[in-house]
Amino acid sequence: MKRFVLAVVGGYVLVAAGNRVAEHFGMRTCGCAEDCWCHRGGLSLFRWVFPWGHRPAHSADQKAELNPQ
Repeated sequence: MKRFVLAVVGGYVLVAAGNRVAEHFGMRTCGCAEDCWCHRGGLSLFRWVFPWGHRPAHSADQKAELNPQ
């Protein structure tokens, strides 16, 4: 059981680090507001693997104004 938990946690951190590298090279961008938790130093590693609780930079109405169809 201990090995399973360590493998899951290790895989989670490995995916988080890989996504952080992709973000560094411009393959991914974060659209959150500047005061979102994911812009804090140590927490930014988990930005892409913990998608709950983010603060979007634009509301739905603002997005509709930016992308008229």
